[in-house]
Amino acid sequence: MARVLLIQPPAATRNKGGSFAEPIGLEYVASMLQSKGHEVPIVDAWVDGLDHDAVGEQIRRHAPDVVGITATSVLVPNAWRVARQVKEIAPDVPVVMGGAHAIYEPEWTLQEQAVDVAIVGEGEDAILELLDVWNGTGSLDDIAGIAYRSTDGQVVRTRGREYNDHLDRLPFPVRNERHQAAYSLYEVVGKRGCPFRCTFCGASADHRKVRFRTPDNVIEEIAELFGRYGKKKLYFNDDVFTINKQWAHDFCDLLLARGLNIEWECQTRVDLVDPELLRKMKGAGCESVVFGIDGGNQKNFDRLKKAITVEQAYVSVRHAREAGMAVWCNFIMGYPWETHGDLQDTIDLARGLDPHFARFFIATPYPGSPLYSYAKERGIIKTLDLAAYSQDSGSSILELEHVTPEELSRFVYKANMLFYLRPQAFLKALNGYRRQGRLKNLLRALPAFAEYLGRVRGHGSPVVAGAVPGNLPGEKAYRRDVA
Repeated sequence: MARVLLIQPPAATRNKGGSFAEPIGLEYVASMLQSKGHEVPIVDAWVDGLDHDAVGEQIRRHAPDVVGITATSVLVPNAWRVARQVKEIAPDVPVVMGGAHAIYEPEWTLQEQAVDVAIVGEGEDAILELLDVWNGTGSLDDIAGIAYRSTDGQVVRTRGREYNDHLDRLPFPVRNERHQAAYSLYEVVGKRGCPFRCTFCGASADHRKVRFRTPDNVIEEIAELFGRYGKKKLYFNDDVFTINKQWAHDFCDLLLARGLNIEWECQTRVDLVDPELLRKMKGAGCESVVFGIDGGNQKNFDRLKKAITVEQAYVSVRHAREAGMAVWCNFIMGYPWETHGDLQDTIDLARGLDPHFARFFIATPYPGSPLYSYAKERGIIKTLDLAAYSQDSGSSILELEHVTPEELSRFVYKANMLFYLRPQAFLKALNGYRRQGRLKNLLRALPAFAEYLGRVRGHGSPVVAGAVPGNLPGEKAYRRDVA
């Protein structure tokens, strides 16, 4: 049996919000390996606060036979550095990299010579087959869904791997008490895949087939989590929780029947909820819901292939509030084609929807997304330094057609100020944090918000004008039409 060390590399940016995300993908790979008798320590450099020197010490201590590293695009530079550390410590130990960047850009991933194999897809079965090859059975060419370098240095990509249609067969993710105490939320995956084609999202190019765990299987994992580690809020790490409304109804019914009395949150789309489902979700413990709005007007929704309408956004946000949930809305600003008017529409829509929380992200061409292809074809990506792809940078890596970088920063600043610096919005956000049991997180996040304000103060305060919710252009018509 092998000792496989799985590593989440050091964070690309400082953790300013006081929360840590559970590396659920690594935990699923670990569970499959453990089910076959392998020893699988997990090093989560994020939650353990490890720098690269400390990660190197962990590599020496565990003396692994194989190392697996997970990385989004932003984390790839740090993941590459970890891979080099492995080779410096144990040159013959194979290094495997998985995660979003390896899936969408395996050739890019393998530019680092210390990475031996990129997993192009789900990793639970691929890692087992890799161990067989390294134990002398078969060859890398026989394994579907990987990329590797041949003896002449060329990248070889094997045939695609079929996605696992039977998620209930997977063992529950491996977790440990120390890490679970540090994560802000428990994470559970009820389904995998997303059938939508949103331009800014890498999943639109790959994870199109939706596969479900049975509600019973999910409930068993939740019961085990709460029984072993105690009570904590649960987050469903599904692309779209209500992609199948009947599944969501069945899950809520079963959760209520089991009487587990948990609090949870999820993300979904404004076109895939209705008042009955939202009320049932709230009754089953769903305290908050995240809607991806991602634009500010119908023109952008259509160009982004969101397949939603502004009217649906108004209706569903209102229904979620009426159901008693804390409502989050995510917005993206700075698409290459956006004008000043488009950016102002995003601000106005956020204020008009009036959720408890609004988050304003800068459009980033993540590898694998149609937005990345669009930007690459036009030569408007300013850097391929993946560390710059972090939202924490506060600036765009795109050359925008109609907006300067300084103007975009001012618009994002203006969006936050006009949304949150309203008494009713601040009180609503405070109540939302209280409802979610996250007041401590809010207190930890306030210094980061103050830092953000100081960072952009040089742009001057834009909070001098702006539409008032309830009297936005077109809002009255939307509310009248959908009432």
